[in-house]
Amino acid sequence: MSQQSDVKTIHEFLADNPNVDVSKQWERCWNIHGKIHERILARFGDAKLHPISEGAEYYTSADKQMEGSFFGYTGGGIDWYVRSWIGNRKASIIDMNINVTLSQHIKVPNLMIIFGTVPNLLFYADYVARTDLKVDEPYVNKYYEGEANADYLAFRANTDFVWSASHGPVIRAMQSPVCSSYITELTDEHIDQCEAYLDKFVDRWFRWVDEAEEVPMDERDALQTYDFTYRDYTNRSDPMNVLAERVFGAEQGKFMLDRRGGHVQMDADRGKWK
Repeated sequence: MSQQSDVKTIHEFLADNPNVDVSKQWERCWNIHGKIHERILARFGDAKLHPISEGAEYYTSADKQMEGSFFGYTGGGIDWYVRSWIGNRKASIIDMNINVTLSQHIKVPNLMIIFGTVPNLLFYADYVARTDLKVDEPYVNKYYEGEANADYLAFRANTDFVWSASHGPVIRAMQSPVCSSYITELTDEHIDQCEAYLDKFVDRWFRWVDEAEEVPMDERDALQTYDFTYRDYTNRSDPMNVLAERVFGAEQGKFMLDRRGGHVQMDADRGKWK
């Protein structure tokens, strides 16, 4: 890209190009997410759509300035899995998420994959750690060395993609050593490159899940406390939350935020390992 943009805000990008129709790119990215979604449901066969998702298959704001879909799943080894998007396909903006948070039976990192448009392409993919990486050398070596690190460095060498730094320090603090957070021109070629990266990225994550050793029962309550604290903290600290609140209002915005974070699941399962 010709312009350095690593600290430019989402709102600044949108102000530059507020009315670009990105419907075609939405369809392409949603289909990529769809293939990953099908694999997740096949692997975690007992995961069920939570009733809080009812009525959110497609929604719009009262003024039609925002639209989206929300699907939340739980069960089968998954605490909370969200597949969702929000935005306006006729006005430049898409925020599309796959976020899988695993149960405490294993300690594999959680999976996060985001496509967005502003209308430049935003791409985010990470294995979200479930431990303090600063003091957990075995975890770093197991999940962030070797192949994962090599693929990360190879993708980062692509000069078409500029690093995108969140303005929220909480979001930056949650990123792993192999987190991809990029912005680039919205082209089919760049989406192709993201899709190719995700093919290996997701394959590796499924392999980790299949090969994971179970966490001892007496360690699961502490892991749940860590997991739930992280989920609540990062979910309510996302700088993108302001988009929904501005359009839907504070009350509905908070409901949508709590729904995405899976508060219903945390309230139901808290302390189950005691």
